[in-house]
Amino acid sequence: MATTVRTRKRSWVARFVAAAVIGSGLGVAVTSLPASAYPSSTVSFVGHGYGHGHGMGQWGALGYALSQTGYQSILGHYYGGTSLVGGVSDQPIRVALTENNDNTVIVTSGSGLTVPGTPVAAAAVEMVPTGSNQWTVYQGPGCGGPWTQVATTADPTAVPNGPQLLQLCQGGGNLTVHGNIQATYNSAGAARTVNSLPLEQYVADVVPNESPAGWGTFGGAGPQGQAWGFQELEAQAVAVRSYAMAGIGSYGGYADMCDLSCQTYRGTLHESAITNLAASVTAGQVMRFASGAVAATQYSASTGGYTAPGAFPAAPDAGDAVCVQGWCNTSHTWTASIPVSTIDATWPQLGSLQSISITARNGFGDWGGRVNSMALIGSSQTVVLSGDAFAGALGLKSDWFTTSTSLGSPAVGMASTPDGGGYWIAGANGAVGAFGDAGFHGSASDLTLTRPVVGTAATPDGSGYWQVASDGGVFSFGAARFHGSTGNLRLNQPIVGMASTADGGGYWMVASDGGIFSFGDAHFYGSTGNLRLNRPVVGMATTSDGMGYWLVASDGGVFSFGDARFYGSTGNLRLNRPVVGMATAPGGGYWMVASDGGIFSFGSARFRGSTGNLALVKPVVGMASTSDGGGYWMVASDGGIFSFGDAAFHGSAAG
Repeated sequence: MATTVRTRKRSWVARFVAAAVIGSGLGVAVTSLPASAYPSSTVSFVGHGYGHGHGMGQWGALGYALSQTGYQSILGHYYGGTSLVGGVSDQPIRVALTENNDNTVIVTSGSGLTVPGTPVAAAAVEMVPTGSNQWTVYQGPGCGGPWTQVATTADPTAVPNGPQLLQLCQGGGNLTVHGNIQATYNSAGAARTVNSLPLEQYVADVVPNESPAGWGTFGGAGPQGQAWGFQELEAQAVAVRSYAMAGIGSYGGYADMCDLSCQTYRGTLHESAITNLAASVTAGQVMRFASGAVAATQYSASTGGYTAPGAFPAAPDAGDAVCVQGWCNTSHTWTASIPVSTIDATWPQLGSLQSISITARNGFGDWGGRVNSMALIGSSQTVVLSGDAFAGALGLKSDWFTTSTSLGSPAVGMASTPDGGGYWIAGANGAVGAFGDAGFHGSASDLTLTRPVVGTAATPDGSGYWQVASDGGVFSFGAARFHGSTGNLRLNQPIVGMASTADGGGYWMVASDGGIFSFGDAHFYGSTGNLRLNRPVVGMATTSDGMGYWLVASDGGVFSFGDARFYGSTGNLRLNRPVVGMATAPGGGYWMVASDGGIFSFGSARFRGSTGNLALVKPVVGMASTSDGGGYWMVASDGGIFSFGDAAFHGSAAG
């Protein structure tokens, strides 16, 4: 009978890791450069949750219990489409003791034991596999023998004679269990060890290995004369029982469950009165689908705040961030740093890692949820894989993560991808941070720049980007073509920003005096280079058809050229902080952002929120809008990202 693969959660006992995310760099006045190596020696991640996230989250269940939610409601929340029913009989369940696979089976008992069908009547028995479904049976005084051969038989089973339990003797530590221990073979003829015991005893022994017994004492007085935390243990007991009943006969054709990778079963280890009680008061209760089938009630240590869709619908998990009496869910949000060399060694076909692009998420929670698919871009090959495969290979706590980088210098601006699924953050040193579905196409961070980078613009299809330095030097990456620069000219005032044409065939650069320099198919529509300005120009934005542009000064004064219409300004207002950038709104309008994150919206641009009332760690230096105008991002000089409206947060370069 074929082995059924059963998805396993990561237990609460595992330790938790930490994370940040990805970055990359930019460059000098060259035509499109080949993608360079990853700009740092490590890749950092920020993530949520521990485990696959399907079904119940153990930390979340505790959080709900402490908010005085009964175990019935906890189970209903996590296992949508099922109902809690009773009536399951206390039948035997067969557990594969996988730590003893392919080995001699040695069992002892303080009450003595027998092996039905053989003359064994001793304190210990040794069952040695001989092949062809046969075992040679020996008896002796204890785990170490000496042994006397007594029989050869098929599938011998050690049965205790009295109240003492059985002990499986193993090199890695003996295991004490209820019930019987059988020596058998799987369908491939490999020696296996099976513990058969009553279902309810199995549930009682699994619960404390999955949820700490101490949780049952947390919270004030609740139902059944127990603290409210006891409701989590009851929910855990029902989940354990349901998962076991759904797997009857499914493990390798010789067992129902396994000891470690199905549910954590360690025999009598961690048995306690309170977890025994949780099993007994819920005895016979399971979760069933409307069809009557028992649900395979998966669970994991932490959902991170949102369960993953699958056999059960996705559900928010408000209990996941629980912290009580020194027990805190440190996996609700975690960080981790992975050496680039580890990634290169794990997927050697990459050559050397250049960037990581997250291409699809499940749509539930921060950053768009868990990673469904992603791409590792290397110097030799691109590897496409699932977030679960990536997390599993590198030991990340879950497939719900995003990436970030420290740029190594102040951020100076940002640009977004066409679908709003990602963005790039530019550093003054030529570094580039790529987030979400924004691909990293190269960097000049390893070059010696004559002047700092001051702005960035992306191609309309998101397949490349340009960076501009304060002397007008242009660096082009990916599909972005080099159309010219002012790197070899003496400018009256430094360049402060740039924008690309609608088809990506050209770009404009603007200087602080409002002087405009146009390249490729970018047309010159006018400038303020011959005017005396009250305040310097700090940025520009183009109309959707590329037939005009706006310039904005630090006092919020706006200058419009070509088909760009004037919709208003703050030039006559006294601002708390200077304006530092602007972005175009579809339909005719624009936003301006000040260094304190204050937003000013004009024309079709709608106000979606700001940080004007917050004390920022570092000043805002730029902004970008979503393609539908439903939201915008702001970037601070430390690489921190603030997202508003339908602009999703995909990661930051802060810290």
